[in-house]
Amino acid sequence: MVTVEIPDDLVAQLQRSRLGERTPTEQVRIMLAMQLAVEGVVSVGRAAELAGEPRITFELRMVDLGLPVVQYDIADYEVDQRSIAKAMQRAGHS
Repeated sequence: MVTVEIPDDLVAQLQRSRLGERTPTEQVRIMLAMQLAVEGVVSVGRAAELAGEPRITFELRMVDLGLPVVQYDIADYEVDQRSIAKAMQRAGHS
């Protein structure tokens, strides 16, 4: 385990955040886990585990904060488009 010093003014700001009902340790753990999920370092499911929250609660928290729960980029879109085209060909559609 690593101990990190957090300035009192940052802890005070966290207390006014939507996570204010949690302990400072929990607040920081949840925020770090969310950031890791947003950056794609870990999956949302793994981030929820790291945060110590049920996945649905974690996802709802992310949505409430305007953070993306699903990562879907151009490469994903292109794969989906190719899959749709192949499926349509197999089904007899042009």
